[in-house]
Amino acid sequence: DKVNRALHVRTDTPAMKAALSALATLPSSTSTSSTADNNNANGVIDAKSVRAAIETDALRRALQFQTELQKLARDATVLRERVDTVARVAGHIGRIVDGRIISKEQADVLLHGDESGGGGGELYGRSGGVVEDTTTSSWELERTLASKLHAAHKSYVDATHRQIAVDAFLDKFDLGDNEARLLDHYNFQGFILPGEYEYEDSSNPWCHPSAALHINPNPSGETMEDATSFLNALERLVVIRMELSKTFGNSSGGIVSGGGVEGTMDESMFDHDNIGQDNDTIGNRSSSSGQLGTNSALRMMEQLATRQERAYERLYTFIQYFLGIGSATPNSHHNVPTSSNDAGRSYSASLDASQFGALGRFQDGDDMDEAFGHPIIRRALRVLRHSPAHHVHALELMASSRRTEVTRRFLLALTSGYGGMAPLEMRAHDPVGYVGDMLAFCFRAFRVEGELVKTLFLSEKEDGGLEEKEQDEEYDDTIDSRPMSASELLAQSMGGLSRPLKTRLSQVIMSLASQGGAVTGDGSGGAIQPGDDEDTSSSLNRLVAIYSVSGLLRFYCSAIEKALEKAQAENEVITESPLLTTCDECLAEAADCYVASLRAYGAMLGSHSLSSSQTEAHLAQRAIMLIADERVASPGFADDALDTVGDDLVSKQLSLSFLVSTMVDAAMTHLKTLDGTSALKSAVNAASKSGLDAKETTKWMALIDEKEQNLVEVLVGTEADIVLEECGLGAIRSAIKDMDRVYIEGMTMSSHPGLSRKEVEAAMKKFYSSLFSPPIPTFEDVIKDAQLRKIARSRTAQIVIDLYQEVYGALSSERG
Repeated sequence: DKVNRALHVRTDTPAMKAALSALATLPSSTSTSSTADNNNANGVIDAKSVRAAIETDALRRALQFQTELQKLARDATVLRERVDTVARVAGHIGRIVDGRIISKEQADVLLHGDESGGGGGELYGRSGGVVEDTTTSSWELERTLASKLHAAHKSYVDATHRQIAVDAFLDKFDLGDNEARLLDHYNFQGFILPGEYEYEDSSNPWCHPSAALHINPNPSGETMEDATSFLNALERLVVIRMELSKTFGNSSGGIVSGGGVEGTMDESMFDHDNIGQDNDTIGNRSSSSGQLGTNSALRMMEQLATRQERAYERLYTFIQYFLGIGSATPNSHHNVPTSSNDAGRSYSASLDASQFGALGRFQDGDDMDEAFGHPIIRRALRVLRHSPAHHVHALELMASSRRTEVTRRFLLALTSGYGGMAPLEMRAHDPVGYVGDMLAFCFRAFRVEGELVKTLFLSEKEDGGLEEKEQDEEYDDTIDSRPMSASELLAQSMGGLSRPLKTRLSQVIMSLASQGGAVTGDGSGGAIQPGDDEDTSSSLNRLVAIYSVSGLLRFYCSAIEKALEKAQAENEVITESPLLTTCDECLAEAADCYVASLRAYGAMLGSHSLSSSQTEAHLAQRAIMLIADERVASPGFADDALDTVGDDLVSKQLSLSFLVSTMVDAAMTHLKTLDGTSALKSAVNAASKSGLDAKETTKWMALIDEKEQNLVEVLVGTEADIVLEECGLGAIRSAIKDMDRVYIEGMTMSSHPGLSRKEVEAAMKKFYSSLFSPPIPTFEDVIKDAQLRKIARSRTAQIVIDLYQEVYGALSSERG
């Protein structure tokens, strides 16, 4: 039983834990008997040692508990003393609150002042003397004093609020000293080359007639900072005027001049003149103070409007002189130069102008492009948007200048060369190369102008600023007052190319469409073959050249449309492009000329065949294959270009289906040999590899196969007659046919001429002897296709077999 209880002893009880802790700290020297010593020496602990350890631990814990109780008693004593102190202080404060705040003498001094002083309030009469009221209690005096103190404090708080409002108004609507100085006096002086000339009016350096010729395109960093600060100040001035308009727009019965935005007035912002007045006085003067604040705001807006207008005028003048547009345009721009000699023409604006050419201060077109892309110009244009008149006129001048410059470059490229290239007119003998060079130059100019215009119309966010381009509300709804969009400016810039480009393209197309004169060159699409007639080859070369020109026009139309679609994807309003219109019109003209030339060439296949060593089918094959090869090589007929242009009339005219149908139809009427059918099949296969539709391919191949079968039948019949004559059956077949025409009842074959026994035996003997070497033709000279030759030989042999069976049957019958 003891063993079982020992096995179930719990070691997690407090008593057991205390016993185990005491055992752990039990020293070996505490044994009181020799037995215990022996047991300890042997490592055995008896019950007495355990009991002694437990008692020692209990005593130690009792001492610790006694110490804690003594400490708690001391803390309670200190707390009681502190509570008594707080009670005494509270009682003292209560006595003070219940007692008199000030004495009667002190109240008289505070309320009445000295005997000679005047005051106000309830204790004073209208004459300012003291009203002796000995019955007034100290409590009433204290209430009166508290009322005065409250009024004074309220006045102080109101004055503080008004001062904060005034400070906030000045921070929001007032310009800094540096901003005001820039708006009043800055005129972009740092953009003029130093030491070039002296100008009398120090405030307007642009009054000199040669100012536009001495621009510093790369000014110092300080000049750039000043210009940027001026533009920032001008934008801040616009914001200030707009905020003033919003705040005081309705106070004067409408929109404030120059604001453009209606709003309500916060009269409390300008009510600071009433500080220190009584409540009644403040209430009586609130309306007059508000009117005073509104008048002050109106005067401020008038001053800001005058300052803003002068700043805009200086900015507008700087843009003209920096870009050389408007009043700063060289006189030579009035006559657009058409050759490199015109680049040195001088104008008589001043004595210094003779040193410069048609471009003024710009050395070449690249310098002008850099000037239009200058960061100050881009920022200035954006700031100028808030002045509709200046902005609209500046954009019109820039568009006119870019139109003149682009046209000048194109005419120079045609006659004298531009950008290190040879004159384009030097390749006028090669129509395809000539058209390709002109279109490539125009498209490069289109892309350059597009990037330049896009740069000019960058918003602040796109150009590294803080906010997006905002819609201006200053413009009227009329069309004339609206500024040009990016697409309109681009269309205006490229408009000068339309007439000269269209004139030259039309000349090339009409010369290729004419049937007289030979056109040769690398772009003609096909070379003259030995033995070909010159007129035939030149007609085919012109036809291929027209198709190649159409492909080039199609490619550049597609490229321009893609560029315009990209601009539309960027939420840009699309304006009709004169360059695209010109290319579309020339493409339609080229397609019509190609159709007419193709039909004319097909109608003249017979005459071309008589003057050359080729058949009509081979001429048609050559035309189809050359045009198909040109279609594959031309970028205008690639998949992306086809997807862009779409399925319109021009696409149908330039399609391979129309080409194959026109040429094959024309050649089928002249088809007399199997070589011709093979040539047409080869042409259709070439067109199929170049993109001809599978249905069209199957259709034309079936027609050609049908024609080929007819030709094979005729050829086999002719060759079979020759074979029958050689093998001896020809005469018998003729005699049998003659007998069938005159046959009567009871007539025998032996009685008919040519069918006697001797003649038949001789013919059959000759036939049997020919079986050792049958005279079947190989058709190698007539039929190029091996499979078709095999079929022709088989049909020829079958005709001989059929005739032999017919003769044998006739001889074996009753008639024989």
